[in-house]
Amino acid sequence: MTSPDRKDTWGIRIRVPATTANLGAAFDAVGLALQLYLTVEVRALDAGPSRLEFRGEGEGCVPADSTNLIWRVMQRVADRHERKLPSFSMEVDNEIPITKGLGSSATACVSAAAAADFLCGLRLQREDLLAAAADEEGHPDNVAPALYGGLVASICAEKILCSRCEFPASWTIVAVTPDLELATSEARSVLPQQVPFRDAVFNVQRAAFLMAQVVQGRREGLRQAMADRLHQPYRSALVPGLKEILDLEDHEGLIGVALSGAGSTVIAFADANAAEIGDRIAAIFERHGLSSTVRLLKADNLGLVIEEST
Repeated sequence: MTSPDRKDTWGIRIRVPATTANLGAAFDAVGLALQLYLTVEVRALDAGPSRLEFRGEGEGCVPADSTNLIWRVMQRVADRHERKLPSFSMEVDNEIPITKGLGSSATACVSAAAAADFLCGLRLQREDLLAAAADEEGHPDNVAPALYGGLVASICAEKILCSRCEFPASWTIVAVTPDLELATSEARSVLPQQVPFRDAVFNVQRAAFLMAQVVQGRREGLRQAMADRLHQPYRSALVPGLKEILDLEDHEGLIGVALSGAGSTVIAFADANAAEIGDRIAAIFERHGLSSTVRLLKADNLGLVIEEST
């Protein structure tokens, strides 16, 4: 999908969904788009300095000048295409917690690539936006579902390859976010350089089974399929209560539990009693001295949406 021509519209509104990645066993390979959004309205200005207004999650902490991640990525995308980024005004409304494992940086990169495409008249296709945003993010597992919606498996080869399916509409994603910031760099620093062969096989089996079941909308075995040996055991020390949450006893409606991305948010899939499951996870965080926010979400099967704004 190409962006609207600047000559035909005063501006555009860009909406990008939050994402959760890994889903347990599918480490650095699978992500799911969620109905929680970053919305960016951008307009080209005839003259004057560019300006950015930021509202919502992160307001007061996220810079609203040229050091803002969206602004910086826009500039880099324009530079890469040897274009001058024109003066613009931008209004950002953010529902996604910052540095909490729900793909906030990926949504910023996707929105920035789409905004630069519009402002510079690049006419990029979705695969071009994917490459630009993944290059900034460093990996495609959050960027791909943010662009395409649904559940997306991706690999990096000569170009990024993606396989997408819709997530069951009847399932709820219970996202419980503790009051704990966890930088991705810190979460990656605790991972080992090598893992036992049996642990690699353990994850490959479960990641394959996970995708096969979700494609069919089947819940059987997903609790076991979302178990992991490559990242969650090593990150448990960084998130108080995480081990207890991953070992949460079965509850009617609970399909599976995992750390969302690098954390600190934890997700659970449920087809009943979602609020009760969220409260149980929040109670574990509370016992470890952490307040938390429970969000009951549905999967976003649309991904990036660009609309004209007059």
